[in-house]
Amino acid sequence: MIASMMRAAGVLLIVAGSLYGATAANEAMLCAHLPFASNPDLAIGYCTAAIESGGLPDAGLAAVLDRRCVAYGKKRDFARALPDCERAIQLAPYAALPVYRRGWIRLYSGNLDGAMLDFEQAIRRDPNIALAYRGRASVHARRAAAANCSASSADEYDRAIEGYGDALRLMQDGETYYQRGLARMYRGYYDSAVTDLDEAIRRGSGAKAYYYRGWCYIYVVDYSRAIADFDQSIRLEPNAVAYRSLGLVHTRRGEYDLAIRDYTQAVRLGPDAETYRARGSAFYHKGAYLLALWDFARASWRFWVPLVLLVLLIYALGHLRKAKKAQVPTEDYDESPADDDLEPLVESPDAPREEPVPDPEPLQADTDLDVLIRTGVRNPALIGLAEGLLQEAGIPFLVMEQSEVASQASGNFGWWNIRVPHEREAEAREIIRAVEEMK
Repeated sequence: MIASMMRAAGVLLIVAGSLYGATAANEAMLCAHLPFASNPDLAIGYCTAAIESGGLPDAGLAAVLDRRCVAYGKKRDFARALPDCERAIQLAPYAALPVYRRGWIRLYSGNLDGAMLDFEQAIRRDPNIALAYRGRASVHARRAAAANCSASSADEYDRAIEGYGDALRLMQDGETYYQRGLARMYRGYYDSAVTDLDEAIRRGSGAKAYYYRGWCYIYVVDYSRAIADFDQSIRLEPNAVAYRSLGLVHTRRGEYDLAIRDYTQAVRLGPDAETYRARGSAFYHKGAYLLALWDFARASWRFWVPLVLLVLLIYALGHLRKAKKAQVPTEDYDESPADDDLEPLVESPDAPREEPVPDPEPLQADTDLDVLIRTGVRNPALIGLAEGLLQEAGIPFLVMEQSEVASQASGNFGWWNIRVPHEREAEAREIIRAVEEMK
């Protein structure tokens, strides 16, 4: 149907050349017959020259505008494609093809409602235009994907499958089989999806059909066939997504070395967070924990937050353990020198004798330690840290018994409270405040 319409447009352009001049007709013929898919810029140039020549009738101008609309669409320049389709529809108010073209431009632009209206209108103008049925089915498939597995999503996929069937009754081609195979796969009809993708492959759909058929085999847990299809897809069109899917199958089979190989190749072709996470999981199951941590960290910056907190926690625990160890008396430690280090002591008869220095008197709690500090510390580790810091600072202190604290109506039963000298109160409170903030 499309080919016959294009031949008719070519006849109109030839007639235009005989009536309105050879230049406009030549440019229009080049525009109409140049394969715009391989070189859209060249097609746009010829179409623009034919339009600006001003020597075409309305029907010929509509055909040229339609072709330039398609060429702009191939470049994803929808802002320029849409006005060309609009003008072609105005010049050919009864033609179905320009309306169908505008439907695809709207579909790719994300205007699903507008695209549905255009495809419906194109079908009313020409009930035999198969591509309009496929376009309408594609709108249902896009709506189903946007509905994200809800009940309406299932209904939309069923409508899409029916629409692709309407298109296949008019024109059997690999792309329509491929699209219906995808819709059936997303709907969960894996056997019929494989049948459609088989036909799409037979008709030349290529790497993409092998890739999605491989996913159908994953869903039915036929991993050997899935691997074969992903391998074939990679041979035809190497890409990161196919390598990542192949790595997934190897991971599910417990073949972690092969999975890491595939994920690494996917990272080379197109690194992304999902691939790093997948490879990190494979490293983890293989026991390479550091490599797994590194991949998880590259997958998301959020992974660094718990990692940094873990390092800080390990550091804090080590510091507390060291402080607590410093408080434990070493009862079995012998500070006497070894026998080899002893030398005979020879005293000169004239040397003065040193009197023994008396031990300092212990501090009295009621006199020297005259300031009571009530704290909010009750964690044994933090108590040990606080006592270690007070000792390092040389601040005398006395831990109060709970009966003594209660007798002073402190009310802090179960808390760590101390007495310190008045002149060292400020230093002691600063240390205790720092420890309390670590709770």
